[in-house]
Amino acid sequence: MGIRGMGIRLVYGLKTEDTGYLDSFYPSRRLAEAARDLGIDYDAAIHYAGYPFSRAVEFCAGHVALLRGELPIELYEELEASGISVVNCASATSLAADKLGQARRYAAIGAAHPRTAAIDPSERRAPLGFPFVVKPRYGMMGRGVALVDSYTRWLSFMDSGEPERVPYVAQEYVEPSRGRDVRFFFARFDDEEPYPTAIAVIREAEGLASNSHSGGVMRPFDPPAGLAAEAKRVFDDSGLAYGTVDFLFGNEEATSFVVCETNACPGFEALEGTCGIDAARAVLLAAIRWKGAS
Repeated sequence: MGIRGMGIRLVYGLKTEDTGYLDSFYPSRRLAEAARDLGIDYDAAIHYAGYPFSRAVEFCAGHVALLRGELPIELYEELEASGISVVNCASATSLAADKLGQARRYAAIGAAHPRTAAIDPSERRAPLGFPFVVKPRYGMMGRGVALVDSYTRWLSFMDSGEPERVPYVAQEYVEPSRGRDVRFFFARFDDEEPYPTAIAVIREAEGLASNSHSGGVMRPFDPPAGLAAEAKRVFDDSGLAYGTVDFLFGNEEATSFVVCETNACPGFEALEGTCGIDAARAVLLAAIRWKGAS
């Protein structure tokens, strides 16, 4: 039986203008398959540099706009200003993209989080005690993340010009979690529940970043009740319709955890392959049921 109400219009931020690519690109292909199975009125388009916002507004009018990929936040705002329900919404997406903003939000709600500070390109003094991690404030997929374990490495990083090119943050290095974290993927996995529920996994890799783009592997994880409750609390505060909450291991025994970040546009290929679940379906249901959109 199909789902009645608004349809879904997927807008994917990609570098190609070839819409045929959506048929082979894993996330868009799976979302189209899940939409057919659910009987959802669905269509997809690519947004690329120079693509007018007005065309996206026309394409999404009367439907839920599901936005994925690298897209300007102004597109989210333009769609919302036109009365279109956007998933994820502009404010939640903007916060999820901002590592410094997230750190401040976690402090405000009392969530344990590594100490985080903005890096001033003109300041030679290290912002935190060594070792610490540097990462782009608005980065994604582990790009630009590096461990700074001495003043010499700090000066080398500062002299590289990177902090002048894009804003960076320094974050406390949580050594027990090197190359591993716990990810909670929230979406509408359970039809019996009125709100998004989570699938938890452990991600592991050789380097600092644990995501699949950096060669990480994933395995199912049965989280302690307290950690699952904290993940839900952080997710509920995020304003996301679907997304992920990642935690670092606070000790080797895996009895202590600190929240690392939320993600408004997580990939799900590895999640589906590892856990044997239909994450695409859960994402679509989260979108169509977002704040009465259906």
